[in-house]
Amino acid sequence: MTIDSMEVVFYTCIFLLPGFIIKSVMDTLVPPAKHNDSKYFFSCLLYSIVNCAIWSWAYLLLNKIPDKYPIIYWISLLATTVIGATLLAVIIGVIRQKGAIEWLFEKLHINKIHPAPTAWDYYFSKQEEAWIVVTLKSGKTIYGKFSEHSFSSSDAEERDLYIEKTYTIKDDMTWEEDEKSKGILIAKEEIETIEFFT
Repeated sequence: MTIDSMEVVFYTCIFLLPGFIIKSVMDTLVPPAKHNDSKYFFSCLLYSIVNCAIWSWAYLLLNKIPDKYPIIYWISLLATTVIGATLLAVIIGVIRQKGAIEWLFEKLHINKIHPAPTAWDYYFSKQEEAWIVVTLKSGKTIYGKFSEHSFSSSDAEERDLYIEKTYTIKDDMTWEEDEKSKGILIAKEEIETIEFFT
């Protein structure tokens, strides 16, 4: 094994790959903040170091695999890296999603910045079912139900909204579902305000 070949693969698996896996998985669980490439890279590197520290015992065990079984070694290394990083990402993501860190800081009377970068991310990341009233810049009002088949974009540049059910307001102020509608897609530049009701 030379530094120019297999060791490069080994160190890449340990110090680079886990961070990118962790960041990718976490971004699906917690709204990602907008960042530049250098900050993203250093975040990935930090996660990789944490991952390496946690799973170092597993990597030490892998080094005990005899050299005559290279295929088993590399498959085990890749599996340990991917599974370990994914598991760590899910744990960190759930902790952040449930607000465990915020709860701890609140108990210690420490103020901190919320991890959600925008109010949009904060509300829609909770994925709660709600009645929704969207007022457009044109003055038109859309009444609907935001539920499991609705969608809100997590892309900071494309804040579009899909509402799965739309309603009309009757004279007695009750909501009547539009049976012919299959939902409505609203572009970000059309939205003025959004109201939510339980």
